[in-house]
Amino acid sequence: MKKLVIGAILLVVGVGLWQASKAPAKPSRIVEAEVLSLVDVPDRPGRRVITVKFEDGREEAIETLTPFFYKPGYTAKIGVFERTLFPDIYDFVSGSTG
Repeated sequence: MKKLVIGAILLVVGVGLWQASKAPAKPSRIVEAEVLSLVDVPDRPGRRVITVKFEDGREEAIETLTPFFYKPGYTAKIGVFERTLFPDIYDFVSGSTG
């Protein structure tokens, strides 16, 4: 009986962590950031790491399949996908301007 209860508790905790780790379908908020640098990802064609600087001075490196029209100095709109137990996810959203 103890093994069944422990197994059930572990299952509930596992499912809860899995749910908490998933990214929301839509960003919680959209912020603007300045593009600082672009670096191609080796061995992953079409992927880039784009480093952006937010208005509060914080920098974030975002790996993405974004088209190659970003250049340092451009302004980009970044979607912030907030998660409860895990770090937030950042991604580019349409409408970014040069």
